[in-house]
Amino acid sequence: MSESFNQKPGELEQFIEFFEEDKENIQRVKEFCKKEGLDVDFKVHPKSETCEESARHTDIEINQIVKTLVFKTGNDFIAVLAPGNKRVDTDKLREITGEDNIRMANPEEVKDKTEYVIGGVSPFDLDIPVFMEEELLEHDKVRPAAGSRVVGVEVDPDDLLNVSDGSCFYLTVK
Repeated sequence: MSESFNQKPGELEQFIEFFEEDKENIQRVKEFCKKEGLDVDFKVHPKSETCEESARHTDIEINQIVKTLVFKTGNDFIAVLAPGNKRVDTDKLREITGEDNIRMANPEEVKDKTEYVIGGVSPFDLDIPVFMEEELLEHDKVRPAAGSRVVGVEVDPDDLLNVSDGSCFYLTVK
């Protein structure tokens, strides 16, 4: 992939709006990675509505894209790090957490609990338990959002697990 990408004027305007809205969160992720001494690369990309679209716009496979999904478990929240091509198995989450009442958090809950917006939720600097799909450890690099819908961060999955204080399980539907 080249070091640049093309944008029509309307797309560029949207990109700039997202970047400006997400600037504090990108900075938050950058500072967190620096503080933790992580060897990361930040990747700027066009806005993508899906993981499939994101994979087409970048030089990473869809199963290396990390979706950071927030779930409400009873009165608490958890984050699940899943490959971009997989769905989380909520029955497995129920088994792991011991909580029967599990659902995806709504956009307001996600923003309130993480300070990130859906599509840009980063696994870094979260104050909720993190569960990571074991399959992500099979890769040399993975790319979660860097607090933005237009910036990702490539990181070693072992480092991601370590700095997120996460627990690793098989969490996705086969």
